[in-house]
Amino acid sequence: MSAAPIAPGDGENYWRDGRPPYVPKPAKLPAEVDVAVVGAGFTGLRTALELARGGRSVAVLEAHDIGHGASSRNGGMVGPSFHKLGMAGLTSAYGEAKAAAIMREGMLALDHFEGFVAAEGIDCALTLPGRFRGAPTAASYEATARECERLSKAVGLPFEMIPKARQRDHIGSDFYEGGVLYLRDGGIQPRLLVEALASRAEAAGAMLFETTPVSGMKREGDRIALRLPSGTLLARDVVMATNGYGAPGATAPLGPRVVPMLTGVAATEELSPNLIRDLTPAGANFGENRRVFMWFRPTPDGKRFIFGGRLGPMNGSREARARAVRASAARVFPQLSDVRFSHLWTGRIAYTRDHAPHLGKIDGVWFAGGYCGSGVTRSVYFADKIARRILGRPDADTAFDDLPFPKVPFRPFAPWAAVALTRWHAWQDARDDRRRG
Repeated sequence: MSAAPIAPGDGENYWRDGRPPYVPKPAKLPAEVDVAVVGAGFTGLRTALELARGGRSVAVLEAHDIGHGASSRNGGMVGPSFHKLGMAGLTSAYGEAKAAAIMREGMLALDHFEGFVAAEGIDCALTLPGRFRGAPTAASYEATARECERLSKAVGLPFEMIPKARQRDHIGSDFYEGGVLYLRDGGIQPRLLVEALASRAEAAGAMLFETTPVSGMKREGDRIALRLPSGTLLARDVVMATNGYGAPGATAPLGPRVVPMLTGVAATEELSPNLIRDLTPAGANFGENRRVFMWFRPTPDGKRFIFGGRLGPMNGSREARARAVRASAARVFPQLSDVRFSHLWTGRIAYTRDHAPHLGKIDGVWFAGGYCGSGVTRSVYFADKIARRILGRPDADTAFDDLPFPKVPFRPFAPWAAVALTRWHAWQDARDDRRRG
């Protein structure tokens, strides 16, 4: 009989386990600031840091606690975070030059992220061992090879195609028909980055306010009035950095233009060193080329594995979620068929109609978000660009600036449509798996 999928004493978010909450410095909410930043995740905290260093008075308004949202709940995977449509899809939509420019932003974002972490001396367990992305079919392997060749030519992507004959050098699985190794991908401990950004923002003079949701905004002369539980805050500039955690009305312009999607994450109990080496011989992180894909990686201490994605019933019981994650893990790693999970948590990602992240200013409000599940490097990079624009500094442009960012039609119903589409795609993946078997 298989062991129960949840270990005794299971916790919630692995990244926060054993870490005390970040406690902001006591501060009285002022009547007016230069900039109000809504959301205390990667985007909001990095924006606040740069603005405070630039001499602006900044208040960061967080509805829950610091780093409550995706910034403390994600998989901590870093890389170029290329556009979901790929070079072929982007070229069809925008032309070859624009497609290359958009993809190049991914490389620039990764360069910026690495440079920022190094310059700030941030210890967030950043390593770049590469990421193996498995191809479920031979046709998928060939399509991946063609796309990587396009990216190598257009933006200098470093990669290596790994045929099935050499797959075991990188992943302890025979499930895939080979794959690609993205040589510059890696991972971090995301909660450490949240805490580092918060402490640096406060040291620069930014004020952080928890349990301070924004319920509405309106223009009053040359200021924007933000409605808060304790009253009204006036700001010359407002930055919306809520990504998938904002209400459509209260967090315009970002809220009405993204679809929040719930994803699940699970961390295993501690595994033996030999089993960890078997799962990831070179210490790489992993993804896969499927309609409903799973990402997975070792924890920074090399003692556990984390699996994430839209796996199983997101709103189901903990036992049902654990069984679904274990089934997906065992699909790739049969040696984990009896694995138990010590931590299970969920988080929201934000998708956009064009599968692209966006930043800019609409109706007088700055925003950055819609990261489509790949926001670690993008958020830090976009935050720097937004801060530069507010401060009037150079090097603030990106290839995303002129992309239209339409609202999501029937926005209140979009999350349910996303769930239905995910189930359809999961059925298609399962059908393909049966055909392979």
